[in-house]
Amino acid sequence: MFRWQSIVGAIIGLAAGSAIVAFTGSPEHAPAPSGPILSECDGRLCELVLQYEPAARDIVAPVYRDFLRALAPDASVHVACPDPAAFADFGAAVGTVPCRVAPIFTGHPMTSWSRDRWVALAPAAAGAPTTLWSPRGEAAQEVWPERAGDERIGRDIAAALAPRVRAQRSRLYFDGGDFLADGEAVFVLPRVLERNIQQTVRNRKELLDLLAREFKRRVILLDEAPDHHAGMFMASAGDRNMLVGDPSLARELISVEMAQHEHASTNEFMSLPGGPDFTASTQRLFDAVAAQCAAAGYRVVRIPVVPARDGRTYLTYLNALIDQQGGRRVVYLPFYRGVERLNAAARSVWENLGYEIRPVDCTTAYRHFGCLHCLVNVLRRT
Repeated sequence: MFRWQSIVGAIIGLAAGSAIVAFTGSPEHAPAPSGPILSECDGRLCELVLQYEPAARDIVAPVYRDFLRALAPDASVHVACPDPAAFADFGAAVGTVPCRVAPIFTGHPMTSWSRDRWVALAPAAAGAPTTLWSPRGEAAQEVWPERAGDERIGRDIAAALAPRVRAQRSRLYFDGGDFLADGEAVFVLPRVLERNIQQTVRNRKELLDLLAREFKRRVILLDEAPDHHAGMFMASAGDRNMLVGDPSLARELISVEMAQHEHASTNEFMSLPGGPDFTASTQRLFDAVAAQCAAAGYRVVRIPVVPARDGRTYLTYLNALIDQQGGRRVVYLPFYRGVERLNAAARSVWENLGYEIRPVDCTTAYRHFGCLHCLVNVLRRT
């Protein structure tokens, strides 16, 4: 059953968190030691954060519904949302789910895209807090109220969950999706260097040193990659296996799908803006990611992916979430209605790596430049 927490209790909890902040100062106090960045492929999903804004209900609710119904009953999910009315709308949209769900009321505008707002740094020691490491600022926050609200989400969560969670503001500009971490290394996209060089850091080495100190992992800065978040085109599957998207694997499958659905041209396929992008220049970027992962000592496994010509819209099977339940590895895997051959091919790749598949319908979300991994942030694993 859906374990709704009392909204009154949540308000009291938020007030208590605010009182703690009043006595101890902002949750973004002076940095103190933290542990390494959470791996995206190791451990059980214990505590998650979603963001919900009723205006995005038709986009995100079907994704949340599939995912939460497949999640283990002992998982805890915090729903950051503007107010009690938004949380009630979330409950009506998602329905009954087995996991524990409770609200965090922010009191300000926000979007529903949780992943980019912060990255979680594990506690430095038993009993120490988890650190939410947020970027210096959000793109377009000066003119976009929802993005200005997103800039505050890390503090909102820390205030509600203090003292076991704290917020820390980075000196760097980034999106959470610009990093991909496993238990050994963190891959960093070129856009992080581009956004920060000669603004927040003087040179590449200073950036790498700062990231290594914060993440406490080997830092691998990619020199070439598609201009999107890492979860759109790569995913660590554990044991030094790296899944990397490959448009060429999707091209033949798409021709069959098009014939079945009587599409006259690729421009009509799945409403991808401009149609699929199978150009040599785009393929080269995906191949460059594969080559850089191999050079870093990873076994590269290719999987079909369909980027659109707008560079933002993807049919991707890498924007997934990985869980471990007992001795089983589980992947909550996006699928899309109308491309059954692509879905089956991607499923086979994950199954060959030993994963149990729990499908999540992301058909409503992919046209908005993201899907499951973009909508869910992980606070704690065990």
